[in-house]
Amino acid sequence: MKLEDGAARYVLGHSDEELTRLEQQAAIFGAATEAILDMAGLRPGMRVLDVGCGVGDVSLAAAGLVGPEGAVVGIDRAQEALATARRRAATAGLTQIEFRDSEIEAVVGDGSYDAVIGRFILMHLPQASAILSALKTAVVPGGLLAFIEMDISSSAAVPPMALFDRCLGWITTLYRQAGMEPDMASKLYGTFRAAGLDPSLHGVCKIEAGPNSSAYDYIAETIRSMSPALQKLGIATAEEIDIDTLSERLRADALATDTCFIYPRFVGAWAKA
Repeated sequence: MKLEDGAARYVLGHSDEELTRLEQQAAIFGAATEAILDMAGLRPGMRVLDVGCGVGDVSLAAAGLVGPEGAVVGIDRAQEALATARRRAATAGLTQIEFRDSEIEAVVGDGSYDAVIGRFILMHLPQASAILSALKTAVVPGGLLAFIEMDISSSAAVPPMALFDRCLGWITTLYRQAGMEPDMASKLYGTFRAAGLDPSLHGVCKIEAGPNSSAYDYIAETIRSMSPALQKLGIATAEEIDIDTLSERLRADALATDTCFIYPRFVGAWAKA
């Protein structure tokens, strides 16, 4: 399986707006990501491979855990994302990170990594268990595989909010029509088992409310990145989306009804190869 096969299914694109959205996502899920990687066993001095690294969020978190004596290699096929990742690592002064334009095949059989990690990548790849099984050969004997995914449909507004429900419906419908799995978190255990791995699991649920919640902009920017595909597939029209007012409409509706937002269930799974 090539990373570009997953990239072809990546319906969010790689525009400047999408790269900004990914950095928003880092702020939302960053602490939970680092906590799960720490639980999974990333330690100082380890050599780590981040599969489908995107703009480098998980690579940066891993670098903090392995320290300057460790090393992190992030691979992806999206040139724009890799350029952003390199800039972020340089700004942070993290010289132990290297980002490569590479396919999964290039690391299968490498056998030199202490750990292979990834976040929100298996959801984009068909035959995820086969990929995990192949990646076992990228680590040293007894090496670690740790992946983090989410269940998008578990997200909710409480009390229910019609505009939020429409947005969630657009997102999950698009993922499924594009052949992706929007609820990969719940399938992590079975995916690991099918790959011959016996995983540990940890889940996190983030909840926000009020005028300063990041949820409004995050939802709107997700829809903005998806908008071309939503329109192309006939899931929603530009008029229905009304992207330039979406964040403020979400905020206004939420504040009028004292609504809180439950982010998608966020689950990490890890196992020794």
